[in-house]
Amino acid sequence: MKDKMNNSQDSSQIQRLSKIKNDRKHILSDKSGFYLKEAYRSLRTNVNFALADSEGCKVVMVTSAMQSEGKSITALNLAIALAQTDEKVIIIDCDLRRPRLGRLLNLNAPAGLSGVLVDFHKLDAAILHSNEHNLDLILAGDIPPNPAELLASSRMQKLLEQLRGKYDYVILDSPPVDLVVDGVALSSFCDGVLFVVRAHQSERGAVIHGIDQLKYAEANVIGFVFNGVTSETTSGYGKYRYRKYAKYGRYGKYKRYGYGYGRYGYGYGYGYGYGYSSRSLPKMKKPHSDVPGKKP
Repeated sequence: MKDKMNNSQDSSQIQRLSKIKNDRKHILSDKSGFYLKEAYRSLRTNVNFALADSEGCKVVMVTSAMQSEGKSITALNLAIALAQTDEKVIIIDCDLRRPRLGRLLNLNAPAGLSGVLVDFHKLDAAILHSNEHNLDLILAGDIPPNPAELLASSRMQKLLEQLRGKYDYVILDSPPVDLVVDGVALSSFCDGVLFVVRAHQSERGAVIHGIDQLKYAEANVIGFVFNGVTSETTSGYGKYRYRKYAKYGRYGKYKRYGYGYGRYGYGYGYGYGYGYSSRSLPKMKKPHSDVPGKKP
């Protein structure tokens, strides 16, 4: 029995390391493919348009309904894309339960967000600089017993206000809003929220619930990032080739959101295609149970 447990743990560790290694391949760099670069340029431009009325530093939270939908890579690549235009950018790993930013970039720090929220004197030690990507970052730090309370605290608000005076953009990699309340609480401190949806994985009931949570918190959801687009679902940059998904429907009483919440639709994936509107997204995986009492 003990050997089986050890083998299971080893297998899980290997899978995690393999996933991190694979995710690193999709971090934006000079060597990235044309479509990946163009997708994030488009996302960067649309974020700028969506927050055109916001003066000064812009705080943008990136979240998703569930885990493993690509929010951390999206947040990091958005920060890199913004930094490429000589904006002063910092990205913060606000997922204090399952942090990923440090593992993606293979970085460690003497202090992280959790430590800073307990003691502001640790802020200078917590801010790292990436010469490769020309941006600053704060890792999550030690996993605290009360992440939701820390992220919703006046200390978090004070930290963001302090960073607003130093940066043009503050990008927050938030926990999934359907799993924990951390991201919903954090959204009230942000100028805009980007919601990541993964092709053939995200469940529409989970997305609806996540948007409902953010709506209740009066968050400013500025758009969706459609992640995991493969070469089979797009024929190339700049062409609207999603005809087979043209009849994609909306969601009952939530139809005013659909997948066109806000004005912008984005997309990138392993085929790095984009160019569709937010009203013609591919059909997602159906949930086992959609809305209680209603057929899926």
